[in-house]
Amino acid sequence: MNDATPFSGKVLHPVSYRNRAQHLTQTTENTDFNSFPGDGDVWLSTQEAVALLGVDKSTVKRRIDSGKLDARRVKGNGGWQYRIPLSSLPQEAKAKWILEKARQEVEKLGDSREWAERVNAEQRDIARKEAAAGKIPERVKLEPVPVNDEEAQELWDRYDRAPAGCKREAQERLKILRAYEDLEFQGTPKTEIAQLIRAEFGISGPTLWRLRELVKGQPRNVWLPLLMPKWKGRTAQAEFTEAAWEFIKEDWGRLSNPNIADCYRRAQKLARERGWVIPSLDTVERRINALPHWWRVARRQGLKALERIYPAQQRDYRGLKLHEIWCADGRKADVFCRWPDGTIGRPIIVAWIDVRTRVCLGFEIGKTESADLIRLAFKKAAETAKAIPEVVLMDNGRGFASKLLTGGVPNRYRFKVRDEDIPGIFPLMGIEVSWATPDHGQSKPIEPWWRIPAATDRRRECQGAYCGNHPDAKPEDCDPKNAIPIETYKVLLAEDIDAYHERAHRGDGMDGKSPRDVYTELLAYTPVRQPTATQLRLCLLAAEAMKPHREDGSFTVLGNRYWTEKCADLRRDRTYVLRFNPEDALQPIAVYDGEKFICDAPLIEKTGFRDQQAAKDHMRANRQFVKSKKQQAAAQQEMFRAENWLSKDEESIDTETGEIRGSGSGLPSPKVVVPLRPDVDYTKPQQEENDDEMSIEEFNRLLDEGMAQLAANQGD
Repeated sequence: MNDATPFSGKVLHPVSYRNRAQHLTQTTENTDFNSFPGDGDVWLSTQEAVALLGVDKSTVKRRIDSGKLDARRVKGNGGWQYRIPLSSLPQEAKAKWILEKARQEVEKLGDSREWAERVNAEQRDIARKEAAAGKIPERVKLEPVPVNDEEAQELWDRYDRAPAGCKREAQERLKILRAYEDLEFQGTPKTEIAQLIRAEFGISGPTLWRLRELVKGQPRNVWLPLLMPKWKGRTAQAEFTEAAWEFIKEDWGRLSNPNIADCYRRAQKLARERGWVIPSLDTVERRINALPHWWRVARRQGLKALERIYPAQQRDYRGLKLHEIWCADGRKADVFCRWPDGTIGRPIIVAWIDVRTRVCLGFEIGKTESADLIRLAFKKAAETAKAIPEVVLMDNGRGFASKLLTGGVPNRYRFKVRDEDIPGIFPLMGIEVSWATPDHGQSKPIEPWWRIPAATDRRRECQGAYCGNHPDAKPEDCDPKNAIPIETYKVLLAEDIDAYHERAHRGDGMDGKSPRDVYTELLAYTPVRQPTATQLRLCLLAAEAMKPHREDGSFTVLGNRYWTEKCADLRRDRTYVLRFNPEDALQPIAVYDGEKFICDAPLIEKTGFRDQQAAKDHMRANRQFVKSKKQQAAAQQEMFRAENWLSKDEESIDTETGEIRGSGSGLPSPKVVVPLRPDVDYTKPQQEENDDEMSIEEFNRLLDEGMAQLAANQGD
């Protein structure tokens, strides 16, 4: 509503301030205007008349000369001047002058609310003094107090909550008051105004007076809520026993969604026994409909429907980086496919997308949603993008939560992480794992992307194999016998995904560009973590934790045995992590102690029962293994003896102090020692008595040969 005047931000009703403006004129005419005693009019200067009439000075002088405006000449500063009476100006100029003087008065007196409260307090004080003096006080009409900002806000809040009928009535009343003001500004007498208003709007004079009293002294910006009727609607209610109402409400508010009429009949049957008073069915239904919407949704549709009442979260995708978050999920296709082995079924699609750009980085199709299928899809995405993400946002199903992928990360299936758990692929790669909320598809950004595979299922090539997206939508020509080859379905899905990457996207942060364009733009300046060959190899391998065989230290994986010489060194009571390619059993398995790589163990292939050559090869390898281990054991024993100077009676000499260890004397060592000083003159040349002594290198060589010969004799 834009009813403000050009004179002040605080809008005032011109009629309510008319008497105050006239009083101001009478008290200030001798100072602000040249007045003539006895005429009772207000005289204006030429400049003031120009401002009120909205014309230039020459036009005002022409009107004075032509007699259209009354004027008197007075002597002023610098010569003669004109003084124009206010009564000779048009009605619009008079109203403008009144409003201007009212504004000036308010500015001089301060806030209009404070002025009204002060005037009313003075009037009440005068009345109290007259009553105390024994004089009957005259009835004084108090000035209306304008509302403040808080009261105005309360009025508008009440208007917003009011019924539509009350709002329409207030708008009609505002039209009546505006028409009254227009007629009053035109100088129309009040009696004639009342007649015109009655003829136009059909209201009487007293009703018009009551409407004016509702807004008297109030700013125009609150006229509409002040004119709204205080009708509250229906308040009386039919008699209704509280117990009967609770019975009907609880009976109706069930997830089976019973009919209100059936609940009403059951309540009537009990009413005869218990003396309940129940109104008509329409009244009961009206009270049911008046219940809060959330209550009806929670009782009739369940808590999941109640959660949907709360507005969904709006996420800002612009704050994400490229390859910061990858999201994965699985979906069962609505098409029957035939695998190379002849089996027919609906394939499972597992896909990985980049959340920022909505690009599908990789997908795999399998018969079931397994950890291996998810792993292969992730490997394909990493190879295609040549990157690994910082965070993976995944579904919380069993396949995604398997230890192969997320071992070492808590989830809703394992809240505690054990030391013997298999380290998952994602923790080993330094990828943070984030779980989607259970049974809440909105928490996975990949959900809208499934429209692409859904469109692939409806292609012409899938005609007859399409089974519908729910049981009620099953086409008439659907038959598993019409299943299409799985390779054909993969080609069709890849075509639709490529077309999706080229189409404009309306999502947040996409700016109407295609996913491929956004991906290319961000890739130009975004640092990307590239996977190494070892990390990609890790994605290819499955994992299983087991202990080695107690006798030979071998491992049995998928019915096959794997072993190498290093397996013989492993502890038999310890669990090791085996990583293997489940699609190729001929490849060696990788043995890990937690995250530490130990060795690769090749497959022990089966041989024919009467294959003598294989038996000879096996025995030869067995003898070589035993012989090498015996040699290592003997060499270690001899090395120990040499390092500790062990004699035959197992006594040893400390190489630093020369003390004999293990002699069994039990005597304490001397505390004070005197160095041995032989009586030999080292300055004189001595006879070469050590010509037959060998060098240390020769001694070590002969020692090694002797130990090798000893080990060979023991082996024979």
